[in-house]
Amino acid sequence: MTNNDNFAQIGQTPTASKHESGFTLIEVMVALAILAVVAVAASRASSAYLSSVDVLRTRTLAHFVAQNAAADLRIQGTWLTANSTQTINAQGRDWQITMTVSGGITPALKEVNIAVAPIIDGQAGNAVNDINMILSNPEQEIGSLDLTGANPNGGIL
Repeated sequence: MTNNDNFAQIGQTPTASKHESGFTLIEVMVALAILAVVAVAASRASSAYLSSVDVLRTRTLAHFVAQNAAADLRIQGTWLTANSTQTINAQGRDWQITMTVSGGITPALKEVNIAVAPIIDGQAGNAVNDINMILSNPEQEIGSLDLTGANPNGGIL
């Protein structure tokens, strides 16, 4: 009696048969296609995440630069009479700072908008952060604010 005869007597089939078990070529191709779609989606999601992190980092650094420019104006007691633009290197990058002066409520006060834009390849980009501050002229008394004269019709604005 051979080994195959023993399986036939017990009612079992032999382990070696004509059909080998495993994955077909079509099953492997479908699995690879699914894996490729998932990999592309994950790559795009990580790229979008890194891009948004870079934008937030640039905006945060620009805010620090704007705050430093405002602090410099206060510390130096600078009274701006006209708009100004300057280029500085701070936070490891080059920045363009634009200070726009507008009239205040009294001659002793002026509102200043400080806009900060990154300089990329020698060109200033769009402003990514701006802050507003009020400057006071140390040589002029602020006095009291009379808002009734601001309305030509009189009364409350």
